[in-house]
Amino acid sequence: MTDGSKELRAIVLGARGTLGQSLVEELPRQGWAVVATVARAECDVRDVDAVRALVASARPDVIFNAAAYTDVDKAETESDAAYAVNAIAVQGIARVADETGAALVHYSTDFVFDGELERPYDEFDPPSPQGAYARSKRAGEILAAATTSRLYTVRVGCLYGRGGRNFPSTIVRRLRAGETVRADRDRLGSPTWVRDVSRVSASLARSRAFGTYHCTSQGETSWADFARFAAAELGLPEGRVEALPTSALPMKAPRPRRAILDNRMLRLRGLDAMPAWQDALRAFTAEQP
Repeated sequence: MTDGSKELRAIVLGARGTLGQSLVEELPRQGWAVVATVARAECDVRDVDAVRALVASARPDVIFNAAAYTDVDKAETESDAAYAVNAIAVQGIARVADETGAALVHYSTDFVFDGELERPYDEFDPPSPQGAYARSKRAGEILAAATTSRLYTVRVGCLYGRGGRNFPSTIVRRLRAGETVRADRDRLGSPTWVRDVSRVSASLARSRAFGTYHCTSQGETSWADFARFAAAELGLPEGRVEALPTSALPMKAPRPRRAILDNRMLRLRGLDAMPAWQDALRAFTAEQP
């Protein structure tokens, strides 16, 4: 697997999600053979026997697990559902990977940190998850690491991409449709295009340098400034964005005040090809119809 010219075989779990769709598109461009793409409706990742049968049939070199319970607010009242997908299912996938000799790329989140640090979090900072979603994702990291040594845990955050339904994914469409967009002026993050994550993931999974990695765009911004930048790229007035304090937005679960990650380990491995968030947003905007 260290031979960069060899075509490796990949399974993508969660293939209909924003990141999963991007992996399915990008991995072949990076020399991978995607031998199975699976949505949760087609293979319940909570069913370890179903995952085992899929892996036995496809015989992948690497399993990319982009399946997750991602409703941050609903997780506060559906915590068992969040843990079932984000923790217990991840342990099962890791067990199957370990049994078959496949490596596992598992995606986690910047929410494993509480966001109170005034500098970016690197991979050596201790996690401090706050809400049920964040705790379930941290539990998945722990269980996977205890189950297989051939593991890349990739923490991402503020993801957006084509077909996504979250705020950053829909911002271009909404602005073009003439909407006034209400956005958080207080919380800071590093909005990250899933295509960039997919490209870096393809290289990382060839490296055999197992471990935990942060993978977000360079720089930081508020959601309000992100929206203003998108409006400017579209030639629209800044007034189309209404900047609001976090307290004015309908959110049940706690969220990090500063969800900023340092891609230290990617940088040290020579694999940090993540662009500035402004450059990524320009590229994403240019592709949107």
